[in-house]
Amino acid sequence: MILLRPSWALPLALAFLPLVSTSPLFANETPGFAARPLPAAVVDAIPVLLDTAAKQKLMASGSYSSFSEGQPKVDLCPDKAAGADIIRTLNATHPNIGIQTLVVAAMPAGLIARTDRPLALYNLIHQFRTMEGLQYFSSTHNKVRTLFTTSHLVKARKDRNSLGDPHYSAIEPTHDLYLEQDDTTFGKNLYVVTVKGHEGGSVELSMSNADRVWWGLVPVLGPGALHLTLVIQASADGGFLYFYGNVGITTTKVFGMEEQVRTSFYNRVIALYNWFSKQAAGS
Repeated sequence: MILLRPSWALPLALAFLPLVSTSPLFANETPGFAARPLPAAVVDAIPVLLDTAAKQKLMASGSYSSFSEGQPKVDLCPDKAAGADIIRTLNATHPNIGIQTLVVAAMPAGLIARTDRPLALYNLIHQFRTMEGLQYFSSTHNKVRTLFTTSHLVKARKDRNSLGDPHYSAIEPTHDLYLEQDDTTFGKNLYVVTVKGHEGGSVELSMSNADRVWWGLVPVLGPGALHLTLVIQASADGGFLYFYGNVGITTTKVFGMEEQVRTSFYNRVIALYNWFSKQAAGS
């Protein structure tokens, strides 16, 4: 793992500032299925051990987040197998900044009665091209901005010919992909993506930067320094959808700007929630 040199730390934090949103759960102009206050029975049915503060937050808003420095946290992950995968990855890479978010929302009407719902969710998370033009609200620019201008799979690390989004007739236990995205802040980057289908119908997507990430002429993240995982799972009764995001960042200290970095990556996770919710709502 290549760590950032101390001289990179301040530019790293400043580069993330445009991602902070004033209304993070609804950064898109047309969100899909909305996170709303939840009944206590719905919160109690979430397959994670929640403390009182987390339960109250979920009942009040439908979402809860926590941040960490050093020891990775996955206690909000609704799937044990996916949580174990995340812990193994983060223990191997030793991130010093961690973010996790759980959003619980009513299952979209188009999915609630589908007998093939696990497969439908599995295919939805493979719609990488629909991330193109994903919007977020930038508090720095005080306006809605585009997060990704392009987003598509490529054949291999050394073969950047673009591919269409795949469609599967059955859930595969695991497979690896290469995703290229042009980010309005960090430019064009390649990510190694692993998608897993777990027993019980949950889907796990993990991604890590294959190469060094740059902010203009400034290197901000070494290869493999960013690990982002999304877990999608239906509730036991099929009435709700759990969206879990976990980010681990391996970097040097950012001179008192840790909160800005955490908030920025939190908003990236929420942008991905908005993306997925729009795809699910249209199914």
